[in-house]
Amino acid sequence: MSSTPWIGDKWFVSPFNFAPEVLSSMNLPKKVEIYDVTLRDGEQCPGVVFRSDEKVRIAQLLDEVGVHRIEAGMPVVSEDDFKAVKQIAQLGLKAKVKAFCRARRDDIDTSLRADVWGVLIELPSSKTLIERGYRWDEKRVLEMAVDAAQYAKAHGLHTTFFCVDSTRANPEYLKALITKVVKDAKVDAIAIVDTFGVTAPWGFAHLIRQVKSWVDVPIEVHCHNDMNLAVANSVSAVTAGAEVIHTNVNGIGERSGGAALEEVAVILRILLNMDIGLRLENLRKLSKYVEAASGVKMPPIKPVVGDQSFAYEAGIAVMFSVRFRDEGYLQGALPYLPELVGNEFKIILGKKSGGHSIAAKLRELGIQATEEQINNILTQVKNLSIQKKGPVTDEEFKEIVQKTLKT
Repeated sequence: MSSTPWIGDKWFVSPFNFAPEVLSSMNLPKKVEIYDVTLRDGEQCPGVVFRSDEKVRIAQLLDEVGVHRIEAGMPVVSEDDFKAVKQIAQLGLKAKVKAFCRARRDDIDTSLRADVWGVLIELPSSKTLIERGYRWDEKRVLEMAVDAAQYAKAHGLHTTFFCVDSTRANPEYLKALITKVVKDAKVDAIAIVDTFGVTAPWGFAHLIRQVKSWVDVPIEVHCHNDMNLAVANSVSAVTAGAEVIHTNVNGIGERSGGAALEEVAVILRILLNMDIGLRLENLRKLSKYVEAASGVKMPPIKPVVGDQSFAYEAGIAVMFSVRFRDEGYLQGALPYLPELVGNEFKIILGKKSGGHSIAAKLRELGIQATEEQINNILTQVKNLSIQKKGPVTDEEFKEIVQKTLKT
């Protein structure tokens, strides 16, 4: 590790993240992988339907980012889903392709016909969900888990046991379920699932440490965003030793969605100094495609990929940003350079603009103006912004400039 990992060629973050006493409290794994679930969990966002060609394209774009594993879907949902999963599995991607299954042999058979590398087998793990949601008993879940996992393993599939509602489960039962499926079925990994987004980072990290003490297989984490903590919980799990993070492009998914791929990827790289082989510069292209294909519009202030993620309007902020940019050190005004993730820096004109904002925009246009003209333009920009209750567009700015310089 660099002696100053908080300062990179394209970022400048806090040294407090790397204080010795902070790092010594972590149990970082040797390797972390991203398992993206956009094509299944993301599509479960109400109203979202990906066509087969869109699923294939999303898989290709995920591969361009360097995601290690892709959940291509749940093949038993429909014939179209089956065909899409099989087509993705046969693309020859670098990413390993998995399918999502219920704990049923016929689900696993369908996944086998789809030529996937592996499967996730889901079962509820909390007493409330088992008894009141599924109307089963805990003994039945234990039996189903072992039978399905053994069947998948016997057919050569990489098998992850997916513990639905792990975070509301009775700890003793969760331990019994996990240890049994690892011992009796020899599963390759356990997925700890915050199905309803009800844990905080400190509680989730504690749970991961417990699970790591129970079994010696890789731990995957799947977090939902009901309290806006999916990303934080996923990252905290890594600091507790989790090896695989489940992500959703743009965070789309059921209810409030899941852990946003783009946010997790950046945090791992620049706040934990973990280079896991992702090509971050392709994140925005992926994000924009998923936004269009899903119809779920991202807010402009969406971290990492938003249209205004690297934008300033306030005069003072523009002033120091331009000064940093002129020195070739724009990260002095930002956590990291926008090109790291395929985004761009923007100066927005509006009510909060100052003289430096106007001067910077004029320079972009190659136009010179006196201080008096700049002040005149600024007044007009502010007035127009207040009048329209929004930013002044580049076209509107050019009209103001032309009118002012003619007088």
